[in-house]
Amino acid sequence: MKHGSFPMMRASLILMLIMLTGCSRSSFYAPLGATVGGAVGAVGGPVASGGGALLGWSVGKGAALVEENKNLVSTVDALSRGDVSAIVSAQMKGQQSTIEKATDTIWTALKVAAFVVLGFLTIPLFITRSNSKKIKKICDKHDKVT
Repeated sequence: MKHGSFPMMRASLILMLIMLTGCSRSSFYAPLGATVGGAVGAVGGPVASGGGALLGWSVGKGAALVEENKNLVSTVDALSRGDVSAIVSAQMKGQQSTIEKATDTIWTALKVAAFVVLGFLTIPLFITRSNSKKIKKICDKHDKVT
């Protein structure tokens, strides 16, 4: 293994683990904002880096709160009406979409696997047909000579 491929493998492993955790994207906004803000502020020195990280965290936290508040609107409306089924459906909406995505991914993987297996099973048929034609030509030549 090359030395340069290890960071790429580590990054892809971390990305895969993040994708499979089931956390919402909004939970990553604040750390991502702080990282980007700190990196951009590092150009100006340590004080600017700290200020950039603080500003980035604030913006990320605000974006996360806005996204979480979108989900809370339907829950508060259902609470004010006392509608239990609406509360449960509002809470399950995010889980349902995650399950549907996982199911779609599994079906796609199964379809791709089926096409690959079908392809591998049809290759010998074509090779056998080609060899059969070649053998028939050789037999026909041999029959003409004898």
